[in-house]
Amino acid sequence: MERRAVMVGKKWFGILWGIVLIFVLSFPSESFAAVSVSKDIKDTASYFKSSALNSDFAVAALAKENLLTANEIKQYRKVLTDRVNDKKIDGTELAKTIVVLKAIGEDPENFQRKNLIQRVYDTASESSVTGYAYDLIALNTDDYEIPSDAPNTPAKIAAKLVKAELPDGGWNWSLSGTDSDVDSTGMVLTALGTYQDKHDKDVNQAIRDGIKYLKAAEKENASFDNYGINSCTTAQAIIGLVSVGVNPSTGDFVKKGTNPVSALSTYKDSKNGGYKWQTTSESSDSFSTEQVFQALVAYDLFLKGDTLYNFRNISKSDAGSTGATDSDAGDKDSGSDTSSNGNGADSSSGQSPAAAATKVVEKHTKEVVTKTNTITNTKDHTITHNNTTTKTNTVEKPAAAKKQTPAKTKTASNAKKEDKPATAAAQAPPAEDAQQEPKKVVITKTTGVSPVHGWVGSLSAGAGVILLIIRKKFLGV
Repeated sequence: MERRAVMVGKKWFGILWGIVLIFVLSFPSESFAAVSVSKDIKDTASYFKSSALNSDFAVAALAKENLLTANEIKQYRKVLTDRVNDKKIDGTELAKTIVVLKAIGEDPENFQRKNLIQRVYDTASESSVTGYAYDLIALNTDDYEIPSDAPNTPAKIAAKLVKAELPDGGWNWSLSGTDSDVDSTGMVLTALGTYQDKHDKDVNQAIRDGIKYLKAAEKENASFDNYGINSCTTAQAIIGLVSVGVNPSTGDFVKKGTNPVSALSTYKDSKNGGYKWQTTSESSDSFSTEQVFQALVAYDLFLKGDTLYNFRNISKSDAGSTGATDSDAGDKDSGSDTSSNGNGADSSSGQSPAAAATKVVEKHTKEVVTKTNTITNTKDHTITHNNTTTKTNTVEKPAAAKKQTPAKTKTASNAKKEDKPATAAAQAPPAEDAQQEPKKVVITKTTGVSPVHGWVGSLSAGAGVILLIIRKKFLGV
């Protein structure tokens, strides 16, 4: 009788363990590779806001996470107002100004009676690959009416970026460069992500090539190298990948149990909460810290089905919704008005991006870029949604109501980024330039925690208890 009880106990013990094993294996492996960055983002936001905000990209990222008060928005609007009125901005400064204006609910087509969008699409040419990438991001922050015969339309810019792709599938910052680098590739992916459309085969192929390039470029510690393995390049790669619908914390990007997102924590400066350019750097620097912050925000938005440079759902009524009570925010200092814009067309400063997206352009000479926020990540990483967007170190989704398909012409050209350190030997953090104005940030270590972990853990613990009870009952131990 005792022997039979032992046999029965062993049988049930084996059955239950088999059930637990099947249950655990039924979850995809990437479920356990997910990285939680919510706390890191909030901590970093607090660090930024401990002093005066002075970076367009930091403000834009904070706005996307809904972490700006109405008073902070009002103060930064004043900064932008002074900038636009004091001089004629162009280049990357123009693109950044458009990005942050959209982020805080302003209209760059009619800010201080100036049409900044027109300045971008009327630009005859840019001097670098990164310059074109910035232009494409700026023009895709919302659905703007862009003449199809303009010299710098999204379709024309996308075609130039496709043409600039190098044989290995990457890009260089220079139009005449010959060596690909991760920073430039990540930035171009970010820009093409704002334009991509399932019907544009050339753009989608270029995106697939860029993804393959980054897979090959990733190091064994899950970071990326450009003038040395560093946080900025790793952050840029993350931004580029999520911009085209690829999760950098799963699949081929997991190296020895870590991934690019979790690897960012290895660059944190324990003394001040900022981020170092390299793990061996003496201290953090503002450029690296801001770049890492943007990557964390971009990744968080990706998990939520959004992208870093998509501002279609942001309006003045939404801005500063984090409990701000400044009643003056959004009035006297507002750069928008109801006067004619740079094109001579009347526009309402109170019109939200959502309302603007509903406009139907009947004139044959207009190109309206209509985008969505949906990201579809297929096995071959081909994105079949209408436009994605996100943010990058130097540097967002497409479907054109009036489509302009860029002609495919790949050539071997291009190679370096404008915001890199001067020399590899110096191993100094990238110098701040017109492409970014980073800040100091506080980020806690990213941990692989997701809701599924707690669920699986609880069930496994419960199964263990049941097994112990059965063992005690039938085996007597």
